[in-house]
Amino acid sequence: MLLDEDPAELIQVTLAHFNTQPDKVAIGRIHESLSSLQQARQLRIGEAETSLRKLSRNLATMSQQHSETMAADNSMDHASHIVELDTKKFRIAKATSDLEIEGERLENELETLKNRLHDLDVQGVEGDEAARARRDMDDPTM
Repeated sequence: MLLDEDPAELIQVTLAHFNTQPDKVAIGRIHESLSSLQQARQLRIGEAETSLRKLSRNLATMSQQHSETMAADNSMDHASHIVELDTKKFRIAKATSDLEIEGERLENELETLKNRLHDLDVQGVEGDEAARARRDMDDPTM
């Protein structure tokens, strides 16, 4: 039965009975929606890129400020450390100088005591000639 009729006529009758207009309108609306969605998406992407560039500039600025601040803090720590080390150096130098002076004084005193010991060894237990003479003169038994 279907094969008895002409296929071209069959196709025309079939197309006539289909209402494709509402489908075409729906497809047109879908294309419009897709187009507006793509435009909205492009706007959001542009805004996000603009915001990202702004944040990147802020990050670069803040990083530079942080680096400068840290360098300033490190130099201040370095400077205070240098001052502290200089103070210690001068204290050590003064203590060394004082110890050298004390060492020289003690060497002189040692030399003086050695000379006196030598003199006493030379005099002996009895003392020198003058002391013996005085003792002899003071002695009534002599």
